[in-house]
Amino acid sequence: MLFAGKYFDGKSSVAYPAQIELRPDDIHITYTLADGTTAQINWPQENIHKNDLDSHGKVLLKYGEYPFQYIEVEDSGFATALKTAYPEANFHKGVYQFISGAGARGLALLVLAVIAISLLFYFVVVPEIAEQMAIRMPHKWEVELGNSAFESMISEEKIDTENSARLQHFFKKLHYEKSDEVNLYIINQSVVNAFALPGGKIIVYEGLLRKMDNYQQLAALLGHEYSHIELKHATRNLFRTLSGSLFISLLAGDAHGVGSFVLQNANQLKQLGYSRSLEKAADINGLKLMEANRIKPDGMAQLFEVLKKAEGGNEPVSFLSTHPLTTERIDYVNEEIKRGNYKTEENVQLDSLWKEIKRNLED
Repeated sequence: MLFAGKYFDGKSSVAYPAQIELRPDDIHITYTLADGTTAQINWPQENIHKNDLDSHGKVLLKYGEYPFQYIEVEDSGFATALKTAYPEANFHKGVYQFISGAGARGLALLVLAVIAISLLFYFVVVPEIAEQMAIRMPHKWEVELGNSAFESMISEEKIDTENSARLQHFFKKLHYEKSDEVNLYIINQSVVNAFALPGGKIIVYEGLLRKMDNYQQLAALLGHEYSHIELKHATRNLFRTLSGSLFISLLAGDAHGVGSFVLQNANQLKQLGYSRSLEKAADINGLKLMEANRIKPDGMAQLFEVLKKAEGGNEPVSFLSTHPLTTERIDYVNEEIKRGNYKTEENVQLDSLWKEIKRNLED
């Protein structure tokens, strides 16, 4: 059974006139080259890909692997001949045939599969890509991002400049590696909260400081928040949490929209909760920083107990929504302290600075 058509060898866009013969095990193609000579090729049916009719009644068959070979036949009887010659061939099962054969149930399953894949990509793949981007973000960009978010935030807040300077001095006395790159601010609000911004800013609310009893607790808080900065948790968490909207802006090719979106949602940084693994990493790293400064590590556990107790009061304890405090978390901190070999000593300078901050809060 012979049909006239066109053959494409996959190496160029040239269409060669061809005679196509449907044999029992393969399709035999004889085509005419530009110089008038002929060549022949056989297509075993297991390597022939899906067959779909276009709007003009042409039948297109694809063969092999990329770059694919093609044949094109306009004869209206060719499609029927294919089904007669090769009734079970896989190339009959293109997308259109699948839908028509499966009916409404098949279409519904196809739609559900597409939705499931899209949701998986949006909620799992995109956040992971965003977090990897955050990890690789140059420090300079991270600082600019944090600065922009901070400028947007403080327009609605009142900063305690005098106590912020004391807190900055307290932090410098801890001698952290990147302490010169970190800026600390105390906000005059009764909210019990503290958080770190990408690049090196730590915001502490007055309400949280009022709940603390000693400089060890303050050192624990700053060590914890600094760890979020040092380990890039703040940037990673921001990118992961806002990744869906960031992805939509990137998909639309709106690079400016990415920066604008982060600024418009800057206040969300106050409410971004960390995963359990990131919180534990910050806690453990914070304990190591306290150990390096010979500060009693009990301050970390005491801080958590103070915050947990504050939860039962009337004050808004935002810290508990952004830093989940569970019995399990307090327990593992105490276990870590027991396992360690801490050598501690009283730090007169830190104690003096802490008392100055507390006195100033009462004035």
